[in-house]
Amino acid sequence: MSMTGNCLMLSEAQLAAVIEDPEKAIALAYPEDDQLPRALDLDKSWHLVHFLLNGETWGGEPPLGNVILGGTELAETDAGYGPFRYLVASEVRDSSLALAQVSADDLWRGFDRQKVRDAEIYPEAWVGDETERRYIRQNYEALREYFAEAAKQGAAMLLYIS
Repeated sequence: MSMTGNCLMLSEAQLAAVIEDPEKAIALAYPEDDQLPRALDLDKSWHLVHFLLNGETWGGEPPLGNVILGGTELAETDAGYGPFRYLVASEVRDSSLALAQVSADDLWRGFDRQKVRDAEIYPEAWVGDETERRYIRQNYEALREYFAEAAKQGAAMLLYIS
């Protein structure tokens, strides 16, 4: 089983419902019917993207620290690998603006194989070759676009590792 990072746009009404009843996060993230959520699945890139954006294994200052591993925890929830977390619309907007300032090339220039290994970045097999560069670039660009669209819509966001 692998750990994947996910972002899910929410309306303000959906976010209010999730804050009121955190168990609703599960239904939104893992719908039982055939309706696919509007979630962005970052696959296994999530931890390296977070590290390259923040220079920290698990932490980071907003707004970039909010992008994958930030936000406010929903108490007593489990998304698979930790609690669900959320960003309000203003945090999504601020994060989107910060992401717009970091190109995929800028992000990848921060890759240092030894630092990544020392930080034990999941899945701990990063070597920094061209295949990985393309993989990270593709997922990072999707992340930037997803946050930009969420900000444009005035959406909140649910973040989780599954």
